[in-house]
Amino acid sequence: AVRGVLQDLFSLRPAAITIVNRTYARAEELVRHFSAYPELKVLPLEDLGRDQYDIVINGTSAGLQGEQLSLPDTILASGACCYDMVYAETDTPFVQWAKRHAAARAVDGLGMLVEQAAESFAIWRGIRPDTRPVIDLLRSHKD
Repeated sequence: AVRGVLQDLFSLRPAAITIVNRTYARAEELVRHFSAYPELKVLPLEDLGRDQYDIVINGTSAGLQGEQLSLPDTILASGACCYDMVYAETDTPFVQWAKRHAAARAVDGLGMLVEQAAESFAIWRGIRPDTRPVIDLLRSHKD
């Protein structure tokens, strides 16, 4: 999933993007795949916590099983946003963690799911549906 969003992140011209994975070799593989982007770096999991980040994206499947990632309390910069690529009926463990650690914004992947469905619909039917009412309806059933 992370591989799929990196291209869009690069288009925003960030100063740096750091990939951390429980398996360091998998993170290195992403860096090799996107070698044209020198701002992409890999960090060993044990080194996470030495820096702060403006945006933290959880691309793991941990939230699907209700698992909490072991993240240092200090990684969020002031005003940081957190995004979990998975979604659930209630806040995922990562979104809960982000809110407890004063993230300026913490959201799950429901919007991504709906937008992907809309893109598929547009490819097959030639019409791009308005996704905002769908997302609002699904969110209203979450709460």
